[in-house]
Amino acid sequence: MKRLIIVSICLLATMTHLSGCRDLSLPPPGSYSEILLVLEGGKQSPYLGLVMESIGRELDFYASQEKQFEVSVISAETFTSSPMVKNILLVGTIDPSTKIGRDIASLAGEDGLREVAEGGGAVLEREHVPAPGQLTLIVTARTESELLRVLTERGAGIPDAIEASGRRRLRAFMLDYLDADLARYLFRAYGFTLEIPGFYNLHSESQEPPGIELLREDPALSLGVFWTEWDHEPGPADESALFGLRANYVYRRYDGDAMDSTRVAFSGTRLGRHRAYAMEGYWFSTTATAGGCYKTFFIYDEAGTLLWAIDALVFAPGKPKHPLFRELVSIAETFRYD
Repeated sequence: MKRLIIVSICLLATMTHLSGCRDLSLPPPGSYSEILLVLEGGKQSPYLGLVMESIGRELDFYASQEKQFEVSVISAETFTSSPMVKNILLVGTIDPSTKIGRDIASLAGEDGLREVAEGGGAVLEREHVPAPGQLTLIVTARTESELLRVLTERGAGIPDAIEASGRRRLRAFMLDYLDADLARYLFRAYGFTLEIPGFYNLHSESQEPPGIELLREDPALSLGVFWTEWDHEPGPADESALFGLRANYVYRRYDGDAMDSTRVAFSGTRLGRHRAYAMEGYWFSTTATAGGCYKTFFIYDEAGTLLWAIDALVFAPGKPKHPLFRELVSIAETFRYD
């Protein structure tokens, strides 16, 4: 591990800085799946229902459903300058006569206030504010009617913004423990790179079928990469072929694992810098009593006429799946073939 010495830094207690002393080499406590929602009036706020409609979504893991985020609601009157959470969501108007308005003005900064003034409202993302490792997301406007408009038009993007920021912050922390030797080996041997934390190991590799698997244990998190010859960008017309490609691979490489064809979904997306076509579903073992969820990102390497598959798989009976997939996807987003 790289960090042998931990330095605690004390900053002045202001609205935009940390109050007291905290170990800034570590992320703030709590989970990336938790949100502290700050509203004027707290649970009595007229905006609460609309905000919760945006951030209260459930994720389908086929065998179970999970909330993407657990939300704690507090009033602006009880909001302090350094809450011990990873994700903070402030919703309110920039009204200097209110506590939420003053907090938002302080955290938004001059650029944020200018954006609100010019557009009537804004969604402002502030990473490492008020402290390193934290996210403050501000949904604000000049008037109540403008704030309702911003929440209605842009509310659906709030959980995606918090999720993407969580992966960035988690990845930055994990990559302080980068296994550079393993990354160099994968590039020399197979022509792709991944930035891999040292608590993952190279579990297996093979030329037939070609691919590798990285593993973190307890619970079991697997990140695989495999590839095949291909001649076009994958899309909806290829879904049957993509399902068959992964089904054949995992049966041969994962000790007879199979995929449930009735529980599978596809979507166009991005993985890091690359366009991708994602497949997610449910897997089960044909040789043991085991099953779980997977998510596979297919990326077309036009120059090399290859289709890369970056495969995230979780086996964690009784444990929440979404935080585990967040970790796998945050690493998968470092995939490069060029």
